[in-house]
Amino acid sequence: MGRDKILKALLELSERAVPGSRAEMLERLLGTTVALADGDGAAVMIAHHRVWERATFHRESPQPQMLEVPRAVSELTRRLLRSGHPVSTPDLERDSRASADDRCPGLESGPAAFVPLRFNAHPFGYLAVYRRCGRAPFSSDEQRLISLVAAWASLALQTLRLSESLAKLAVTDDLTQVYNFRFLKTALRREIKRAGRFHQQLSLVMIDVDNLKGYNDRNGHMRGSLLLRELAGLFAQNVRSFDLVAKYGGDEFTLILPQTDREGACVVAERMRSVVSSHTFPLAPTGSITVSLGVAVFPEDATDPMGLIQASDRALYAAKRRGRNRVETVRELAA
Repeated sequence: MGRDKILKALLELSERAVPGSRAEMLERLLGTTVALADGDGAAVMIAHHRVWERATFHRESPQPQMLEVPRAVSELTRRLLRSGHPVSTPDLERDSRASADDRCPGLESGPAAFVPLRFNAHPFGYLAVYRRCGRAPFSSDEQRLISLVAAWASLALQTLRLSESLAKLAVTDDLTQVYNFRFLKTALRREIKRAGRFHQQLSLVMIDVDNLKGYNDRNGHMRGSLLLRELAGLFAQNVRSFDLVAKYGGDEFTLILPQTDREGACVVAERMRSVVSSHTFPLAPTGSITVSLGVAVFPEDATDPMGLIQASDRALYAAKRRGRNRVETVRELAA
């Protein structure tokens, strides 16, 4: 790629540095990196609480995949983050330092280049570019270009983190510290549009606390509020970093699960149900606090935000009618 085209691509990336979402920014970063470095795939991995958040992209399947990998990393990643210097390999598939989590899903990896993402000289992740098996390794000029993109990405990601922190103050429910209903509507519109563009499924889970009124009557509304906050924390701890937990109503919550089909959403919903029923809450015997959950899927059950909310709400109330402390889906209602 000529110098003028490189400069144009970098300028376009910088001019669009304020994305609508983290996923959109990562999508743009990976696509630009593949084009600039003449790669076949790319990945970005970022430290996020107890796990690594990893987004991957390759030319033949231009739908970015959002993944999570454990905090335990390969020797290649440890060396990269410890030294703070780029690491390249002529054949990633045969490199004993690498693990499956270092590769690009759907791509038979050959040459690869990994560049650390740094903030204040501290690595917090990496940008990787891949070529298919049999292609030439990345040249020193190409590696320098990848390092330039990684430097931009480091700054942009830190700016995004700050922006997200400030924005979250305006869209967070004061009591539970998860997203509020206003943000839920905005996020659901955005994720439905994104899922439709990439022909992906998206699931919505509606959650209602069973018998909260009885708990409030026995212990007071202040205790009930603290219980809701504790529940919100349990939900947030048991979803992926790119899933979204939001407060819907007085004692209702919602989960937005991108790239998740009905089966996957039911697994998540059942995990939430089990976590709550086995948790010991203050002033309540274990198992006395439960939740009912309803699952709806885009585009099978609805193609717009309100339709999806209504579908998951119907499934939720079916769960309440059928005994509570259970998961129901729209498909089961139609059966």
